[in-house]
Amino acid sequence: WSCWLGRNHQARFDGRGDLSLLGSAMGGTSSQPIDVRVTDRKSLTKELCLRRKDYESMQHRYVVEGLTNQQENSRNRVAELLHRAAIRDPEICQGGENSQVFMEASMLPLVISFLFGGALIRCFEVCPLWFVVYYKTLDQVFSKIDKGFKQYYGQSLHLEYARTDWSPVHVAEAGIRIDRILIARVTSNHVNHCTKVSYGYAYKSGQLAEEEENNNNKGYEDKTDPFECSFKFDTFSRGTSRSFWIHKDICRFHGDETRVAATQNITPVCVNDRIEIAVNLFNAMGLVDVDRVRWRPLEIFPVQERQCPIEQELFDWYDLDSFQSQSVERLQIPDFFSVQLRHISTEYAGIDVAVSRTQLRADAQGVVPQADRILGSRFEVLPRSSPIILPLKRVGLQHDRFTKIQLRQGDSILLYISQGGKMT
Repeated sequence: WSCWLGRNHQARFDGRGDLSLLGSAMGGTSSQPIDVRVTDRKSLTKELCLRRKDYESMQHRYVVEGLTNQQENSRNRVAELLHRAAIRDPEICQGGENSQVFMEASMLPLVISFLFGGALIRCFEVCPLWFVVYYKTLDQVFSKIDKGFKQYYGQSLHLEYARTDWSPVHVAEAGIRIDRILIARVTSNHVNHCTKVSYGYAYKSGQLAEEEENNNNKGYEDKTDPFECSFKFDTFSRGTSRSFWIHKDICRFHGDETRVAATQNITPVCVNDRIEIAVNLFNAMGLVDVDRVRWRPLEIFPVQERQCPIEQELFDWYDLDSFQSQSVERLQIPDFFSVQLRHISTEYAGIDVAVSRTQLRADAQGVVPQADRILGSRFEVLPRSSPIILPLKRVGLQHDRFTKIQLRQGDSILLYISQGGKMT
């Protein structure tokens, strides 16, 4: 289904719940701005709820308007009412249908910190009022993270929008992760350089609470954050065709239950593209202390060639006919993604494990139909002049967030597929 989001912008959900932005902003000229205010299902749900009814005005609050205007109220009575308001007497805290006293603006952040995790997500499912009010409160609680980002990176990364996201964690026992997603426009300050964005943090509760307690003997300003999270990306000039690698491992001797291909850790971006940085605030290890999330100064490095690690183990590459004669594996040319991704060439290497290296080029616009089934990720090709939104992956991780990957016409992909091997 689709709905209009203001002038010249149309939002549309795909089958997996992601939101694509269409209209003239994604069209022919790169000078037109892209609307990044609404980029996911949760943000759009909030907008649709507020269009239906002003749920924010129905949130519980201390009502003192009119109490002092009643003629029958004596001076002592007025003083009593104002005192009750000052001490936040629940009896004068009022709200609309389905609102509760504990949802008052000053109390709800305390409630959220207690419920953080799966219980908090259940609150979003109660009714539209709860969804809007809880979502707004999370924005207020996490606003200090947004302000810190602007303070450290405002000249290089222009923060355009921030939102809160949550998603299931695919483990033996169902879990959940909650992130603060920052969407920033890449400026031209560091073209042809690698940029590192990082922050330190500590846990407020969970399995690592003891490590956080070790810092209590120090002054707050001198505390050393025990953990660090960082993101890296290469910046190129506007209009440059990007190139990156993807590796899919389907060997017999081990299996990846997610069946998601690994992508290049350091993402190539162009000036005027948008990057998504996910500040993780809740995971299986516990709840992160928002007051301890501290951004680190920007670090700049020279751009280097980004090569798939598997290249370090392989040297001689052959065409299909030459390699098939010396391999017991049933091989084929992985031309599965036409017409959006055009097949350029495929080479093979390896001994016990057969590895194919395929060059693909983004050609036709649209969603790549087979990418989700084969690579475990959703791919979409946008016009050559369009800015795109690129989720960054934390340094050191093979997989981070399962998000859609956007390409521009002319971008290149090196797809590696490993297969074979003996069962042990």
